[in-house]
Amino acid sequence: MKSKLGKLLAFVAATAVISLPSCSGDGNNNNNNNKQDSTKTEESFAEVQEESNFYLIPSPEDLFAFTKDKNLQYDASFLNPIENIDKYGDNRSQELNFGTYTADMAYSAAFGKYQESLKEFKVVRELSDKINIGSVFTQNLVDRIESVVEDRDSLKEISSDIYYDIEKFLDSKQRSKTMALISTGGWIEFLYIVTNSIEKFDANNETIQRIADQKIILDNLMLRLEQIQDDMSVKQTISDLKPLKEVFDGLKVESVQSQSSKTSNGSIKVGGGMKIIITENDFNKIKETIASVRNNITCNDVSK
Repeated sequence: MKSKLGKLLAFVAATAVISLPSCSGDGNNNNNNNKQDSTKTEESFAEVQEESNFYLIPSPEDLFAFTKDKNLQYDASFLNPIENIDKYGDNRSQELNFGTYTADMAYSAAFGKYQESLKEFKVVRELSDKINIGSVFTQNLVDRIESVVEDRDSLKEISSDIYYDIEKFLDSKQRSKTMALISTGGWIEFLYIVTNSIEKFDANNETIQRIADQKIILDNLMLRLEQIQDDMSVKQTISDLKPLKEVFDGLKVESVQSQSSKTSNGSIKVGGGMKIIITENDFNKIKETIASVRNNITCNDVSK
């Protein structure tokens, strides 16, 4: 069952002295310093949660919905290489890339790619120990995923269970900063995969409209991060996201006239409100910018 936070809008999810994510060096001291420096921030953000909704991004359901576009094909080259895990020596990059690998695992599961999902699962489990959430990965969970044999539905179910178990655990420990960074990493990876999966721009394509709608998600994500920006790792993450936010801020929003139509079960559906407009130029800017942001977080060469 989804927890209180998981029922909200969902994404499924990246610094030496807080510059870009550290791609080398000893992470132990950084981990200890980060825990001490963020204690007050974690407590204050727990209070903020009582007053406003915190949007988790993305959940596995987002990726599963994305695969309904039959024109989009699975491409393993979009995944963050598993050997990159050795580059993440500080707490911030570990938490952000935990979200990256969790999104990659959900992406592979959504397309029924068992072997790829299993590889991602092992990396996620290894990173979970480094960010002190390893207890989520019980032996029962390990046995479940290792017993799956190319079963798309089972992979989807397990991926969702992992996501919500992690969310529930972090919520119970009041580790909201950790959840925020995991969610940020996951959302960035999600958007990177989706934008790179589209070969030809079509303004009427529902997947492209879904990309435009991420403007709202990003606004909410930035708002939540800004509420805990006293934590230096969060402050740097905000800085890393600003170029992407500038691009999304440039998207036009137009009002849409209300319309009514009958659904398959005979009920009346009323639509209307606001629509975010995305042009081919906008799409290309988003694709380019998200690649830069994502590759900085994952320590991948942006030219690739």
